[in-house]
Order: sequence, then C-alpha cells, then structure tokens
Amino acid sequence: MKKEMYMMKFMAYLTGSMEAVDFYYKAFNATSKICYKSSDNDAFYAHAEIVINDQTILAISDTSHYDMEFTKGNNMQFWLTFDDEQSLNRTYDVLKEKAEIHWALGSGDWCKVVADLTDKYGIRWLLSY
Repeated sequence: MKKEMYMMKFMAYLTGSMEAVDFYYKAFNATSKICYKSSDNDAFYAHAEIVINDQTILAISDTSHYDMEFTKGNNMQFWLTFDDEQSLNRTYDVLKEKAEIHWALGSGDWCKVVADLTDKYGIRWLLSY
C-alpha cells in the first residue's frame, strides 16, 4: 500500500512582544509577510510572522492576548544552518545581546562554525555553518 504524502509548513509560535518582533527582524535580516496589530491596542501585535528567504520560520503573538502566564522554557531549540559564515556572524551578533551563551561562536566538530545560545526572550538557538 502506497503512503499518501502530505505537504506541510513548519512554523514555530512564540508569545512575545513588538520588541521581540523587531529584535528577530534585525537578527535574521527578515521581513514580515503577515502582521496584525491588536484591534484593541495598536501597541501590541495580535500576530506577526518572521520571514527569511520566503520561508516563515516564526510567528509571534503578544502575551496580552492570553489569559494565562507564560514562562521561558528549555524544551525547544531552533537549529539554523547558514549558507555563509557572514550571515551566521551577523545573526549571532544580534542574538547574543543579553543572551545565555552555551557554546560561544567558534569551530565545531561537525561544521566549520557553530554557536549555541538562549536569547533574551528564552529561545534557544543552535547556529551552524
């Protein structure tokens, strides 16, 4: 029996703030495909998507839209493999601001350059080239 294949798009979702959206735009030289301000307060995003090279990688919704408290966790990590070292270095330079560095930018066992950090919003990133 032949298995049916499904097409899907992966996107991580983060509860954050407008500041977080701007921070990730800067870190990844990204753009926004879909971005909605809150209908009751335009100081917050109801939904914003971070788009890199036509691929949506992260969506952010402000915490004010939820009736629960969110905490930073350690159960998720994004691993991004860059096509060039310059892009990795630029992204690392932004993400390292107020970050917890687990593996400082340097050579890796399986790649030329690697870094592992948890950014100021509690998101863990593994960057490699």
